[in-house]
Amino acid sequence: MNKILVSDIIDLESGTYLLEFTNNATINIKGNVIIYINNSKISNLTINLKDKSILNLYKLNLNNNLVVDINQFNNTKLSYNETLINKLDNELIINNNILGNNNNSNISVRCLANNKKSIIKGNIFIKDNTLGNDAKEEIRGINNGGLVQIEPNIICHTNEVSANHLTTIGYLNKMEINYLRSKGITKNNAKKILLNAFIKSNLSEEFREILGGDLSV
Repeated sequence: MNKILVSDIIDLESGTYLLEFTNNATINIKGNVIIYINNSKISNLTINLKDKSILNLYKLNLNNNLVVDINQFNNTKLSYNETLINKLDNELIINNNILGNNNNSNISVRCLANNKKSIIKGNIFIKDNTLGNDAKEEIRGINNGGLVQIEPNIICHTNEVSANHLTTIGYLNKMEINYLRSKGITKNNAKKILLNAFIKSNLSEEFREILGGDLSV
């Protein structure tokens, strides 16, 4: 794995990268790329997938306001996975711009609102006269003393496309908490176990190992 300090513009070719940011950035993707981003203090991130590229991105976001613009051109495949944990009010905007043909995109967000309000806007834009595109957006939130607000949008200018989104907002499952308590686990620890399971479900095994520990607080 390559660890790279990013500022301004960077070109990434096939490989696995752990990125740290010093400024807002543009990332150009070529080949088959895996990216891990741990709580970068940036407000804008642009990602360009060159033709026939594949990107798997996993990102942990703690309290950061962020706008992500993702541009897909032709024959690309995107898996974007963001986990947002808030203790302050924040807003996450993800713009998935599908500008060419035969692209596949899967946007997945998990948000844990511990104290304040998180607004998540997931926008999928599909250009006119494009063919063979498949776009999916899945955003899930848990209110844990705070509030999650989700605003999903699909703007599609062609009939030759498959596009859908799924959103859920809720609380910890009381039956699951009671089940863990029946096994001798305290209520607080039961909540931590369930919150960590929710958060880590959106992170790859390798990224979970990098982060380690309890992410729920």
